[in-house]
Amino acid sequence: MSDASWIVFAVASAALLAVPGRSALLVMAYALGHGKKTAFATVTGVTLGNMMSIAVALSALWLLLQMPPVTYEYAAWFGSAYIVYVAIRTWRAPVAGGLIADNDNLPEEKPLRVIAHCCSETVRNTRNTLFLVALLPQFMTAGQVMWSQAWEFAATFTALSVATSLAYALAAAKIREILRKHPKRRGITRASGTLLISAGTVTAGYRKIAA
Repeated sequence: MSDASWIVFAVASAALLAVPGRSALLVMAYALGHGKKTAFATVTGVTLGNMMSIAVALSALWLLLQMPPVTYEYAAWFGSAYIVYVAIRTWRAPVAGGLIADNDNLPEEKPLRVIAHCCSETVRNTRNTLFLVALLPQFMTAGQVMWSQAWEFAATFTALSVATSLAYALAAAKIREILRKHPKRRGITRASGTLLISAGTVTAGYRKIAA
């Protein structure tokens, strides 16, 4: 994978993971409810869930690469459109109230159960998987051998998952105060949406140039 391709993939993935969704809020809830000592378990659980997402997306990419070139191109352009759609939804998403409280009801404090809880919640959130299924074809062409690049996709997404989850765990109190302020929360969702729109536009342009 070229440096330009890696940067585009990393930026799009980071924007997706940075949006305060279900997994991020769960990590924060554990940190606020049981302390930062839960960070290892929550980050591990979320990362395992995201590793499953990238595995599913890579499997879907392999299937797409077996298709005729014309079909693959249509699928890739549909993926670009889906990325922009997700970005617009993120940008326009309503600002929810009452995000996190110190006394959120969390099922367990035991590390293995925390890991299982965070992993299952991350897997249930299909947004990341669908986004990756749409994103990965932007960097390949029909008939290309993908395995030489698969580990780069997986390693990058996994590392970003660890970094963003750890940030939410260690700075939970500060992030909560930011998210509780309506204007700042709106700014965060719009900034994330703008990054995703940019990523979708850039990947579409990248495909056109590569073609």
